[in-house]
This record gives sequence, structure tokens and C-alpha cells, in this order.
Amino acid sequence: MAETALWNLIREVRTRAGLNPRELARQLKMSPAHLYQIEDEQSGALPSDETLRAIARVCCEDLQERAAVTQSLLLARARLIVSPEVAAYLSPRGEEKMPEEFQRRVQADLKGRSETEIRFLDAQLGFNGRLGLVAAGLAGLTKSEVRALAVALDQPVEDYLVAAGYFPDWMLPLVGKEEGEVGLFDALRNISGKALGELASVLPPAWMKLIQGLQAAKVEVGEKK
Repeated sequence: MAETALWNLIREVRTRAGLNPRELARQLKMSPAHLYQIEDEQSGALPSDETLRAIARVCCEDLQERAAVTQSLLLARARLIVSPEVAAYLSPRGEEKMPEEFQRRVQADLKGRSETEIRFLDAQLGFNGRLGLVAAGLAGLTKSEVRALAVALDQPVEDYLVAAGYFPDWMLPLVGKEEGEVGLFDALRNISGKALGELASVLPPAWMKLIQGLQAAKVEVGEKK
């Protein structure tokens, strides 16, 4: 997945805060026209670092989220003004945002920890400042990083993997990734609507929820490593 461009990221942050362009412009003490420009890819307008910090300050009440959003905005700006070779070094290691369920889980498990404790944990895990971004829904983790985070937070690894859109290793045979094999999950994922309706009368609700989740899932099992 490509990096989120600065103008799109600004718009996402504003929308998540429930502000329309005029409301945000008023709080930033700038004209709505100026804000429209910095949210428009075609305008070529490049907001200053201070403007980006102000956007994060207005849109994020939570200090941890504010710090994560500020970092994300500043990195996005930096990638626009440096050479492509340097921009690659500024790219977050996680290429995709994590599912909302995983984001909420991490937020809950970090609740009560001080900013210093979270920074220390981030450093221990080698996330390079991404733990706050993950909790804010702005970055992703690899499967091995999800395992490491679960262990560090003393949480069940399998619960974390499933919430993150990964499958625990013991479940992989059910997926049938070997050539020529059809796994149980693939069979359930591809079951017809008519058959699903018939099964609803005989299967427990938990099983129906599993099948519906598999059919709705956008993550291809085994693709993320």
C-alpha cells in the first residue's frame, strides 16, 4: 500500500476530529481558502511544520494521539521535500494500518501507562516511535511485531494475532496454503448465500459469525509476514 500523501492525511485527521474545513480553518486562524489549498493535491501548497503541529493540536485532544499524528504529518511533509532515496528512509516500516479491533485492543492494554512508559516499551520493541502511531490507527505491525507486542503487554498472543488480521501458526493448515489444497477456511469463505442461509438454522451463532467474518475479510491469510 502506498504511503498516505500529506494532503490526504490532513483531510483524514480533520475528518476524524469531526471538523469541516471552515471549522478547522477558524481554529487555525487561517482562511478557508488556504486550508482548501493544503488539502488539495493539485494546488502545490505545502504547509509549514508549525501549521502541521497546529492541526494536530486542534484535532487531537489525547496527548498520545496528538504526538503520533504530529509525527505522521511531519514525516509526510518531509517525504515531499527530499529526494526519493531519502524519502524511502522516512517511510514507516508498517505499510498498512491495523484493523480497528486491534487498534482498540492496543489502546485498552496501554491505558494507564504513562507517556514515558510507552516510549520505553516502544524502544524495547524496536518500533522506532511507531507504537503510538499504531494505537492512533496510523501505522501497522508485521506478524512478528504483533507477537512481540502481545508478549511485552502480557496478553494472549493468539488473541492479538487474530485481532490484527493474522492467523496463529497452528491455524495455518486449516487455510490450505499448499499447492492443490483447499483449506477449511477457503471452503467456508466461498460458501453460497443460499447454503449459508440453510446453515443458519443449524449452526451456533458463533460459527455463523466466524463464516460471515471469513467472507467479509479483506486480509488474505498468509500474505502478511
